[in-house]
Amino acid sequence: MNMTMDTEQFSIRQLSEISGVNAVTLRAWERRYGLLKPQRTSKGHRFYTQEDVEKIRQIMNWLDRGVAISKVRPLLDKDQEPGASAVAEQTDSHWQDTINRTLELVTQFQREKLEQQLNELFGNYPLDTLNSNYFLPVQTALDRASQLRFGGSAEKIFFASELRADLMSRIRHNNSNNHGMPLLLIAVDGHQHGIQALLLALALLEAGYRLHLLFEACNLREIPYIIEQYKASSSNTIGAVICHSNSKPDILQAEQELVRAANHAHVPFLLGGDWLAITPSISELSGITTLPPVLRTAVSTIGHLLKGEAP
Repeated sequence: MNMTMDTEQFSIRQLSEISGVNAVTLRAWERRYGLLKPQRTSKGHRFYTQEDVEKIRQIMNWLDRGVAISKVRPLLDKDQEPGASAVAEQTDSHWQDTINRTLELVTQFQREKLEQQLNELFGNYPLDTLNSNYFLPVQTALDRASQLRFGGSAEKIFFASELRADLMSRIRHNNSNNHGMPLLLIAVDGHQHGIQALLLALALLEAGYRLHLLFEACNLREIPYIIEQYKASSSNTIGAVICHSNSKPDILQAEQELVRAANHAHVPFLLGGDWLAITPSISELSGITTLPPVLRTAVSTIGHLLKGEAP
């Protein structure tokens, strides 16, 4: 590719921020599947252009429609847009086969093989793709099995425990290496290590933020205290507060405490999780922003608020 001097160039970190795809996955798309072909500086560092940004958009379009990453390159080479017939032809049973393999490993309580499968999936796919095509269907299947047959409950607990441990390990690793703006993420309902809250945490870490996590039940009245104490002991300040919950709260008390906490936090205050659908009135509280369920959009919303822009 011939480059002109005024062509905008991006590092892999910048490309990750723009695209919402973490650097590990971008490298996998390059090395394993030949989907990206970055140029190199004289020192060997990768750099990307707007053309690569557009190519990632096309890749994400295919992945969002259920196409396996291993089958995307021929579609890009043909310069096809994702049409219904092409998707039906290319999707095959990729995700169903993957889910079936997971369920087989779970019924056999094969921890190491399940860990290997999760590592491969996390390396190849963005979190939103995994969530919609893999995590949610697997959890639905295990929920059903737990109600229908003996042993199903143990299998459901086994998968949830292994997935939580995997996600927490990734969160700890990423958090120790991040030096971006600190965010406070709270699981308001006290559902320790809820999968959706952990996925949101990982998505924020992949975007470069540093997180302070409270995944036990937290008194909303103490949020301003947490922010002040952190500010007093650090050169940084908490950039935003994110309250996550998947259960129905005592609505009157929750509304009052959320508004009070948001008014005294003096930073952007956001809500995420299933409680937004369970109790829609929470979304209308003054001084509070609700997060969309799509992880990359949620991260983008937070980024806009931190810049003082409308989400």
